[in-house]
Amino acid sequence: MAGEGNVIELQAARWVDRMNSPVLDAADAAAFDRWILADPRHCDSYARLSALWHSEGLAQGMTCAAGEAEMAVEEDEAPSAHWITPGTTRIAAFLAMAGCAALAAMLMPAMLVRETSFSTPRGVTRDVALADGSRVRLDGDTRIHVRITPWSRQVALARGEAFFDVAHEGWRSFTVDMGTARISVLGTAFDVDRVDAATHVIQVYRGLVSVEAGAGREWRLPAGTGLELIGHRVRSLRDVTGVRPAWTDGWYEANDTPIWQLIQHVNRNASHPIVLADAGLGELQVTGRFRTERPEEVLEAIGALHDLHWQRMADRYVVRR
Repeated sequence: MAGEGNVIELQAARWVDRMNSPVLDAADAAAFDRWILADPRHCDSYARLSALWHSEGLAQGMTCAAGEAEMAVEEDEAPSAHWITPGTTRIAAFLAMAGCAALAAMLMPAMLVRETSFSTPRGVTRDVALADGSRVRLDGDTRIHVRITPWSRQVALARGEAFFDVAHEGWRSFTVDMGTARISVLGTAFDVDRVDAATHVIQVYRGLVSVEAGAGREWRLPAGTGLELIGHRVRSLRDVTGVRPAWTDGWYEANDTPIWQLIQHVNRNASHPIVLADAGLGELQVTGRFRTERPEEVLEAIGALHDLHWQRMADRYVVRR
């Protein structure tokens, strides 16, 4: 089977070369998807060689190996040498380097895994570009941990809310872990709000999202839908509209939403947090659009809806009956 393994290595090297060319047409992309899904070994070989291709230590070795290969071509005047092109020379040099165990042992630990954390303070949003081309918009007081390898893309949402615009890859999934629930996609746009340890809200704006919440619970959400997980309770969302969530424009859309949840969103952007004098007030529900950057307008609105009163203190707003 060694011969078959060598064939797969050569195919993977050719695909790495093609996928890193300046121009890639739709036919090539479709052919790559078919090849990578045809055999699990294809994915393994491609991931390993792709990581080696992008390593910082490869460039010098490639230059030397390519130079030696070109010298060999010049010295060989046999008619069979006409098939050797710059592309095949580059691939041959690449495979020679890929076969060097010492180089691989030195390069692989640093180049296979990229781990990064991103966060925002209260009142600040941030746009983040990930190494795979995906983009993430972080709301205030939000933190994510990102781990990207040649075979996976993983994000852990530690707190807050984030809007993901995921770059499509047919063979490498993108997952978001929220502790008690997990989202899996290939390429789509969706929003995840980790309201607290037990409450998560997922809204899909493009593509298809798979959500797992343990105990065999799993949902597939198409664009325009969403899900609210509150412990073991589930609420379907059917009114997800637009191309991105309202909070990216400074709004919060409530639909029979508990006041405590609205206040939490306002507090992500407020210099003076809102607190409830009585925790029971947080279960009162509201519906409407609220400007999260204007806490006093929000307080006036919920006060009118439920006959509540608020007071500004030195470092906070207090809401009471």
